[in-house]
Amino acid sequence: MCDAKEADIVRTSKNAEFSLKVMINKEKTKVLFVEGSSHFTDILLSFLTLPLGRIIKVLHKHYGDETPTIGSLHNLYRSLANLDSPHFATEGAKETLLSPTSSFEDEIKQLKLDVTDSPPNEYFKCICCGYRICRVVSVYYDHAEFCIKCGYRTRIIIEQQEEVRCEAASGDGVFTMDIASFIIFDDLRTFPNETGLLGIIRTIGIADMDKAEPIKVTLGFNEIMSLLKASLVSKTPLSDVILSKTRGAKNYITLGFEPEALLNQIENEENPNSKKMVMKAVIQKSTGKLVYAQAKEDFVEFLSSFLYIPLGGVEHLLAGKTCVKAIDNLYRSTTDLIDCEFFKSPDMKNRLINPNVAHGCISDNHIFPLTQKTLSYDQSRHSMSSSKFPNGKGSYLKGPQTYQITDDLTVTPLCIFSILSCLNKQKIHVSDVQEVEMQIGLKEGLSILKATLTSTSTLSDALLNSISIKQPKTESTEFDH
Repeated sequence: MCDAKEADIVRTSKNAEFSLKVMINKEKTKVLFVEGSSHFTDILLSFLTLPLGRIIKVLHKHYGDETPTIGSLHNLYRSLANLDSPHFATEGAKETLLSPTSSFEDEIKQLKLDVTDSPPNEYFKCICCGYRICRVVSVYYDHAEFCIKCGYRTRIIIEQQEEVRCEAASGDGVFTMDIASFIIFDDLRTFPNETGLLGIIRTIGIADMDKAEPIKVTLGFNEIMSLLKASLVSKTPLSDVILSKTRGAKNYITLGFEPEALLNQIENEENPNSKKMVMKAVIQKSTGKLVYAQAKEDFVEFLSSFLYIPLGGVEHLLAGKTCVKAIDNLYRSTTDLIDCEFFKSPDMKNRLINPNVAHGCISDNHIFPLTQKTLSYDQSRHSMSSSKFPNGKGSYLKGPQTYQITDDLTVTPLCIFSILSCLNKQKIHVSDVQEVEMQIGLKEGLSILKATLTSTSTLSDALLNSISIKQPKTESTEFDH
């Protein structure tokens, strides 16, 4: 194989460019594989570290109105953005959901090219008691508004421990060893560059190799951004990006939700303090279709939690079967195809396979077995504050409040007039609807998460055919004039 070091970095930061050797078919319609350096592979692996809300924010910032539809995720994000601030416990709680940080921020900052709009680390200390032995520190936006020790404002920025920054900056590799190179197929299956020619032939088929020809391409910021987008909506992201001039944007493959029994290995890890949530579905009796759902703030907060879960964390929760095929392949390559020796450290592979959420994100209404990143700080000089939630850990949303949720996860405060308008618009008579009550636990939550990524009828695909529905009392089943 060719020396992957030729896939060198021309520049750094947002101006970085990767020169890659690509094998395509003779018709120039399909990328067979790419030979990538550790720098390029690190960027692909960084996709797994990004919270879903961060991905939506980055794509919308870059593409604007041309941002691709990723299931119902964009509607959920936009609904929270449009929700008035008084519905949130604090303004910072809303910001945490819309601009979630990654537990890999240190690593992301070391990438040769960062398309993720990585925010600076900001730590605060109290301007009143900051010179005492014990300092109160917060890592949140406006959540550190007041010191929990003395009540004064905490607006002085402090730094992480020096050794943390030094560790992040050491070496050239970020996730993988800097001397490693990789073979990456069109669907993002990734192998260390020791597969050999016969291994490649077995993977892509002799017929394709007989018609293969090499080309050189240069990928910069816009192309890597396109690759992030394509990996979420296409089964052939490399072809879509590298051969975009011959394929065209309309050739993106629509990914659909594939109902199947979810694996049970994480059911015993369910949050022991969580309780099943109630969602009431309003269904058209004549067709069995969901008209809308209504639920309390705990269920909406559960939906909101999707935004701070990293893509690799979603893969872990769903056992590598999210129906986002390219990301599934990238994740399973990390778990099964790339041995520990090719990663920068023995712990790095495990961190990518089951990434933590950022410190301080998890609320009491989560039901998934999530873990948060442990911050490194000098405990003899600082104490940590979870003042993002007014009384320590708690909720993002205020209550009590009932919300209306459409099938595509558009969320709004419940309003009778909007419900009547919704029924009239769909030409549904009030006598043709019934209300059914659904219990939402871990199994149902995983199904909703999975459908959110690829379906615009999330609640129907995830719930209507997969759980038993408890019929309500007769007097509450139908709407009366």
